[in-house]
Amino acid sequence: MSDIELIKKQPIIRRFLDVHHLDDSFIQENIIEMLTWQESLKKCEGCLGLSYCRQPLKGHRYQLSFTEDGLSESYGMCSYMREQEKMLAHVKNFRYTHMSTDDYLIDLKTLTQGMTSKQYLEAYAKVVRSLSAKKGIYLCGQAGVGKSYLLKGVANHFAKQGKTVCFVKVPVWIAECRDSMKDTQWRQMNMAQLRWADVVIFDDIGAEYISPWTLNEIVFPILDVRMEQKKKTYFTSNYQWPELESRYAACQKEGRVAANRILERIRALSDVVLLMGTSLR
Repeated sequence: MSDIELIKKQPIIRRFLDVHHLDDSFIQENIIEMLTWQESLKKCEGCLGLSYCRQPLKGHRYQLSFTEDGLSESYGMCSYMREQEKMLAHVKNFRYTHMSTDDYLIDLKTLTQGMTSKQYLEAYAKVVRSLSAKKGIYLCGQAGVGKSYLLKGVANHFAKQGKTVCFVKVPVWIAECRDSMKDTQWRQMNMAQLRWADVVIFDDIGAEYISPWTLNEIVFPILDVRMEQKKKTYFTSNYQWPELESRYAACQKEGRVAANRILERIRALSDVVLLMGTSLR
């Protein structure tokens, strides 16, 4: 079978030729472009989704069209990519985030599908009730029980409602703050985002590098403003209250009095929910 016949076998290309009343001579004159299009379409045959995409640019395929200037080459989104773009429309409402593309696809409504853990279901119910409450949640429990995953669903929930959201992996954030000590503009912008976002989730608090500087100059000013302004705030932690208090107090010359400044604001911003159970990882 000739190249021209192979090209004309593709339904999309055949419709393009029919609509513009183009014959085999047009194909021959633009054989490189037409073969490129045919090969791109061939890669999409039988595709099961973006995870299986064989295109050089994931979710996009080469295509031809006519403009005022003549034949034009471009890359258009496939149906799978268009659906993902629709599902990720809420990402624009995140102001500062350590979430990945897959994290933005977590749907709070479907998190309990197939879940049989009584402890998880009870914690989930409390988190869902908090969505319409004044305070957030301090979700604590051992590593791997699903705390971060659950609150990523919460972050997406609020972002889809048009709320401005920050999802902060506290150890990563503190490291970024330390690395940017001389970048005053970055730190001021970052502090403003975390002070004034409608919803902030502090993930893995207590696992960060702890020093008087991080607590008094970074964490405390943000929590203080959020408490005064009654801003919705959530936390996850591997530490329960006595453990978190001990960790913070250990690095403070002032001892527990200084640590309590932080803990009082966390208490004012959130209700404690303990998520027990075995690791889901």
